[in-house]
Amino acid sequence: PKNQMSLVLFLAFVQHVARIVRVCALPLGNALCVGVGGSGRKSVTTLASFMLDYEVYQIEISKAYGIPDWHEDMKRLLISAGGKGKPTTFIFSDTQVQRESFLEDISSILNTGEVPNIYNMEDKSQIMELCMKPAQAENCNGPAEVFAWYVEQCKKNLHIVLCLSPIGAAFRLRLRNYPSLVNCCTIDWFHEWPRDALNAVARKFLSKIGMGRETLEGVVTVCVEMQDGAYKLTTRLQKELRRFYYVTPTSYLELINCFQTLLDKKRKEVSESKSRYDVGLDKINSTAEQVAVMQKDLSDLQPVLKRTSEENADMMVVIEKNQEDAAKTQEVVQKEEAIANEQAKQAATLKADCERDLDKAIPALNAAIAALNSLSKQDLVEVKAMKTPPAGVILVSKALCYMFNVKPAKVKAPDGRTKIDDFWEPAKKSLFGDSNLLKRLVDYDKDNIAPEIMTQVEPFASNPDFEPDIVKKGSVAACSICKWVRAMIVYDKVAKDVEPKKKALGEAEASMAKAMKTLGDKKAELQVVLDKVKTLQDNLEAAKQKQRDLQDQVDDCTKKLSRAEKLLGGLGGEKSRWISSSEQLGIAYTNLTGDVLVSSGIIAYLGVFTAAFRNEACTHWVGLLKEQGIPASAEFSLQEVVGEPIKIRQWTIDKLPNDMVSIDNAIILTNSNRWPLMIDPQIQGNKWVKNTHGDQLKILRLSQSDYARVLEAAIQYGNPVLIENIQEQLDPMLQPLLQKAVFKAGSLQMIRLGDSTIEYSNDFQLYLTTKLPNPHYPPEICVTVTLLNFVTTFDGLADQLLAVVVAKEQPEMEKKRADLVLESAASQAQLKEIETKILNLLSNSSGNILDDEELINTLGNAKVASQRIEERVAVQEKTQAEISETRKFYMPVAFRSSAQFFVVADLASIEPTYQYSLEWFVGIYLAAIDHAEKGRGEARLKNLNNEFTFRLYNNVCRSLFEKDKLLFSLLLTVKMLGHDSELNHAQMMLFFQAGGGGGILSRPKPQVVWMTDAMWSRILEAEKLGGMFEGLASKFEQDLAGWQKVFDSDIPTEEKWPGGLHEKMGPLERGLIILAIRPDGTVRIMQEMIRAKLGDRFLSPPPFSLETCYNDSKPEVPLLFVLTMGADPMSELMNLAVSKDMKDGVRTVSLGQGQGPKATAAINEGFGTGAWIVLQNCHLATSYMPTLESIVENFEANMDTISPMFRLWLTAMPDPNLPVSVLQNGIKMTVEPPKGLKANLIRAYLAYDPQWFESSTKPHTFKKMLFGLSFFHALILERRKFGPLGWNIRYEFSDPDRHISSAQLKMFLEEYTTVQWSALNYMAAECNYGGRVTDAQDRKTIVKIMGDFYTPEILDPNYKFSASGIYYCPPDTNIEGYLEYIESLPLNESPEVFWLHNNADLTALINESMSILRTAVSLLPRGGGGEGKSPEETYSEVAAGIQEQLPSAPFDIEAVIRKYPTDYNESMNTVLPQELLRFNKLFKVVADSCRELQKAVKGLAVMTPDLEEVGNAFLDNKVPQLWRKAPSYPSLKPLGGYVADFLARLQFMTEWIDEGPPVVFWISGFFFTQAFLTGVKQNMARKFKVPIDKVIWNYHMQSVKSLPSVHTSMWQNDFQTPEKGCYVYGLFIQGARWDEEAGGINESFPKVLFEEVPVIWMEAVAAWEDGTPVNHYLCPVYKESARKGVLSTTGHSSNHVIDMMVPVLEKHVIKGDPHKYWTRRGVALLTQLDD
Repeated sequence: PKNQMSLVLFLAFVQHVARIVRVCALPLGNALCVGVGGSGRKSVTTLASFMLDYEVYQIEISKAYGIPDWHEDMKRLLISAGGKGKPTTFIFSDTQVQRESFLEDISSILNTGEVPNIYNMEDKSQIMELCMKPAQAENCNGPAEVFAWYVEQCKKNLHIVLCLSPIGAAFRLRLRNYPSLVNCCTIDWFHEWPRDALNAVARKFLSKIGMGRETLEGVVTVCVEMQDGAYKLTTRLQKELRRFYYVTPTSYLELINCFQTLLDKKRKEVSESKSRYDVGLDKINSTAEQVAVMQKDLSDLQPVLKRTSEENADMMVVIEKNQEDAAKTQEVVQKEEAIANEQAKQAATLKADCERDLDKAIPALNAAIAALNSLSKQDLVEVKAMKTPPAGVILVSKALCYMFNVKPAKVKAPDGRTKIDDFWEPAKKSLFGDSNLLKRLVDYDKDNIAPEIMTQVEPFASNPDFEPDIVKKGSVAACSICKWVRAMIVYDKVAKDVEPKKKALGEAEASMAKAMKTLGDKKAELQVVLDKVKTLQDNLEAAKQKQRDLQDQVDDCTKKLSRAEKLLGGLGGEKSRWISSSEQLGIAYTNLTGDVLVSSGIIAYLGVFTAAFRNEACTHWVGLLKEQGIPASAEFSLQEVVGEPIKIRQWTIDKLPNDMVSIDNAIILTNSNRWPLMIDPQIQGNKWVKNTHGDQLKILRLSQSDYARVLEAAIQYGNPVLIENIQEQLDPMLQPLLQKAVFKAGSLQMIRLGDSTIEYSNDFQLYLTTKLPNPHYPPEICVTVTLLNFVTTFDGLADQLLAVVVAKEQPEMEKKRADLVLESAASQAQLKEIETKILNLLSNSSGNILDDEELINTLGNAKVASQRIEERVAVQEKTQAEISETRKFYMPVAFRSSAQFFVVADLASIEPTYQYSLEWFVGIYLAAIDHAEKGRGEARLKNLNNEFTFRLYNNVCRSLFEKDKLLFSLLLTVKMLGHDSELNHAQMMLFFQAGGGGGILSRPKPQVVWMTDAMWSRILEAEKLGGMFEGLASKFEQDLAGWQKVFDSDIPTEEKWPGGLHEKMGPLERGLIILAIRPDGTVRIMQEMIRAKLGDRFLSPPPFSLETCYNDSKPEVPLLFVLTMGADPMSELMNLAVSKDMKDGVRTVSLGQGQGPKATAAINEGFGTGAWIVLQNCHLATSYMPTLESIVENFEANMDTISPMFRLWLTAMPDPNLPVSVLQNGIKMTVEPPKGLKANLIRAYLAYDPQWFESSTKPHTFKKMLFGLSFFHALILERRKFGPLGWNIRYEFSDPDRHISSAQLKMFLEEYTTVQWSALNYMAAECNYGGRVTDAQDRKTIVKIMGDFYTPEILDPNYKFSASGIYYCPPDTNIEGYLEYIESLPLNESPEVFWLHNNADLTALINESMSILRTAVSLLPRGGGGEGKSPEETYSEVAAGIQEQLPSAPFDIEAVIRKYPTDYNESMNTVLPQELLRFNKLFKVVADSCRELQKAVKGLAVMTPDLEEVGNAFLDNKVPQLWRKAPSYPSLKPLGGYVADFLARLQFMTEWIDEGPPVVFWISGFFFTQAFLTGVKQNMARKFKVPIDKVIWNYHMQSVKSLPSVHTSMWQNDFQTPEKGCYVYGLFIQGARWDEEAGGINESFPKVLFEEVPVIWMEAVAAWEDGTPVNHYLCPVYKESARKGVLSTTGHSSNHVIDMMVPVLEKHVIKGDPHKYWTRRGVALLTQLDD
């Protein structure tokens, strides 16, 4: 098999296998395996299928895999199972769901056994062909019946096993959409492996490692604890950091696998290293021992050498005399030898001549002998047996008889008269009858044939009938004999010619033999002499050799002593270090089991975790090792155990951040069995990989069309590959590659990638990176890759920033340091290399090391080089110390700036557009260094810090929405306080948590009206902090009057606090007090904190300047406008284009469907032409965003071709699909009005062109009215922060509104001699601004406000815009003068400038404060917390609680109609049933949803989307949308308040049914209030015979004192049913109060936002009887505080009920207009509050 499975069977696994076997063994048996990826679902199914002998079928996903491929796979599967009758298991997992339609088809197969419309005619023919015979055997004949039979076979033989993960909403949605996944499948849940399973698996795999039994058991226990602990860590990671990661059984197998591999590798490494040190030490020790022995040997050898030399000289004299005698004898021998040699030469010539002649006959003779040898006796018997032999045989017989002297017989001739010789019969008898004939022929004496025989046979040689071929026709045997006879004839002839020569040869050889004998005698004499000389010479040579050996021994001894001295001198210094290293390695070897186990845990589990989590886990694991008695290092360090210092140093040179986490990440990456996926938002890991591999690296993206082709080539050729910009889903095609599913095909390693099988190179490396800061990868991805958290760390960034600042401030020093790092790395690498070389030479040397001169010299040279390098290293270290001292000076700047980066990085959690790259951050850092004020020492550092912080603030602010600018300043402040150790973290946490509190009070609240439970609860929480808050509650109780003054003060931060606490406390401590008693002052205290730490500059965000942004930009940096609703930056952009002479160079593309290619073409064209390309509405073209990102990222690579004038402008709403690289590196500008009246005015005056501003012919009027218009624009924008008090609907008034109005103003002034006040008012209030205003009340408001500015009074120098007199139009001046006046205005404007009560600020300020605090706290890590109830349990309990409170049944409408039949004179009898119908509808939805939700939680009903939404709303204490759509009456109450209100309304209706119509109606209790009011009018019209359209309301406020009696009972109270109209109560007034004494509405009391109005008699009167006072305010009545509504089908507003005419006091009538004062105040009546 391609992929073998190594299985460990434990009980849970066997149970799963048994379940799947049992399910699949049944007809129609299908299974749904639910569990996270890596929990064993596929392994179980594969084993179960093997046991059942089923085929296993899985689809293979490629990049282009689509519906056609899926349908082909389904056809193959179904035809195999149904047509060919093969029992098949189809395994299908959710990672293969490319399209949801796949599951729809699976659902169809589960239900019906087929996929509709999948087969074409060819497929159907194939099915008929396969199924016809077996179907007919079961009486299925027609095509339809055969096909039905085929479908049944599909159902019977095909068993679908779905492997789905329960993580996320997809699982629930799929089960909901395709019920057959549940109905037609048996569900098998795969949970976490039990502990016994983890034990069994670990024991099985680890038993192969050489470990003692106790150690093995300890390791197994620790492995199990590691897996268990990793589960808990992931839960904490999710809770505290909102990061998701999954640990599955596959992670556990990775731990074990990693432990085995790593332990084996490290044991080998450590033992080899230790062995090398030990061998080196042995060699040093043995050399030292040899020195003494060699010195003694040298002194013993000297005299023996001298004696031997003398003996050799005497022997030389004797040898010389003997050599002379031998020379004389040798001369005689040489002469004799010359004569003998001449004779031998003559004999050899004769012999060669003879042999040459004989050579002619020999081949024929040999051929004849060979022919004879081929004959057998049987062949001769056949010849003998011939009755009438052929002529050839007779002729051969005759020749043979001559050769052997056999006499012929005389027989009669054919004529009968004479006798002739007959050779046949004698031959038969004497020759062919002889069994030894063949032997006789072979042994024939050919050298001595008688001449008479030859005379007889010679004629045969010329006889043509005696040719072998002719004879062969008669007999093969005769043929062979014929050849022999002919050979004898030839041989004899040659032999006769050779004979004389042979004789001469014999004589010559005899003579030569005699000469040779004489020569031999002489040579023998000579040899005796030579042997004697030789013996003497041998003796001499032996003596000389002895002398040489002695000399060699002396020389060798001398050299060895010299080498020993060199060796000991060179390596003696290493001895102590080697001993130490050897001992340390020995300890390390002992500790390897524990250390490697912790290292494996880090590699398997901790890559995704932050440093704090990693340290915690390691500490826990080391503790477990100690408990189990497993040896391990006391202080664990991954770098010490698995890291290699030289490699780590190279990594940092290759730009790996130099911090613990990043280095650990790199170690994990290089040691893990899985490919890495780096979470790398700041592309630091990305850069490191690119620098490490250089040009060899192939860089890909999954969005590239050719990525699969490039990847395949890289796998084959062994190139490293980096796939960037990975999103939260991976291409399923990568699955085999991530799983390293390599298999062997012959001798080659292969891998399947998509639909192709390719060769796999072991050199291939894969890296995956994502820019997503917090991706949520499913378990299937978590287990197939090693997730590494490469998010920037504080230390790593500080190190980078330190290098940057030193490079700018001290460039030579930084260059020196950079060079030094490289030199030092090279030196350390060389030292290590040399030491390794020395130890290897020593280890590999055999015998006596002193014998190897080359080795000694190599060691000596290595040592010399080593010493030189060590000297260099010492110099480098000295230089490094000097550099470190310089760098140390700049460290505070680097650390402080590094801390600020994390404030900026956290902003991405607030809005998707708040993303900033490290590169962008460093760019600001560099600019700050360049522009910071010069100075020396600490002054320079201070200037650098100030400049950078403010520059960062400015750059970030222009990309933030107004709501987040104060938050950013606050976060910067808190970070700087923390960095400077000035922050109390407990106080900060409590402040961000809005003072905590809630729940049961631990101490009774003082009985004062102004203090609420929430206030007191927060005071008690603050007291728990101790320090300045010690005894705070008691101090409060002792001076409640003093604290009430603070509570009542307009600016509580400036009031004196009891006990002088105001002066004693710091800003944060004061903030906690303010948060408790006056939460509306929290914004002010935040500003105070910012001011105290960072200064005033950080409270005034820089006004938006497009010019500044343009000046900061470069051609390769895109500029992004982040839009708000209604914003359009195009007018400002066009103005800038005009000022830069680029008006004709702007090209706009509005993105949308099909506009992508146009945008790309425009950008490419703009490169060359230097155009400004504007891509509008990027958020609408999400599919184009990856292309845009790729284009932008290639800008830098194409800088040579880009015109310096080119700019890319983008506009988009905030959207998570916007390209990360554009957001991080681009210049972002938020297009929305700035926050605050002052900031809006500054923005307006900066936008005015000075030339245009000064060009009016009526400068006084123009400048006054322009200032009024600008003030009006700022004012209506800022009114929005007050919610419904400002505007019922939040309108997006924009700068173009102001531009058009200012242009109209100038035009009207220039074209008319007098000021057209009415026209200008109308154009601005009703058209330019009013065109946006849709609400009737808002329209009234904007007209009233505009009248304050477009009025003749504005030309009066004493005219003020507010009662305080702070705001007015300054005297005529230029733009700078106006800006100077605006700068003098307060930072925080009070509500009076908007003509609102001070209370209006309370809600706005509290909302703003809480919004900032909520956002700030969301950025903090969450606490671990205990295990609470599950969400399901919680909302099930809420549903049960609501259900208990509801009435048992809805209203019985029919009974009510019977009790209150339709009555012409009583319209209430019609109103009541209509109301009850509406309440019943809502009641049914509420009751049903509560009941069904409880059932769904128990699994008794389907959890529909609606029920899921209801449950989630219950968790958030919100009213479910399902109830609102029921439809519900309008309400903004939270869930608890809504339910209580609903029950009160039901009670009101119940009592009405029981008691009859009430005397005083609860107007808030109606569903459709307008119907009730119409009914009241109808009663009056019918009673008094008045047309209903002539009936109007008069409103009479009753005494406030009567309210309590109405609250007690609507039937029994101080009132009687009126003759006309009705009494109502339950209304609340906002923005004012009812002043009973004055008889009209008056200013609200401080801190009282809403006040219940008394009972109102709504008197229905005829229009001609109207008694409404002249001074009245037409006060709108709304059902809820959010005053916006929509028109219903009845023509009524869903929110607005009626306008009541409320009496107005004379003092509030402005120029005869009683409405203006309260209209600007935003006063309204509400039927209910929001709780």
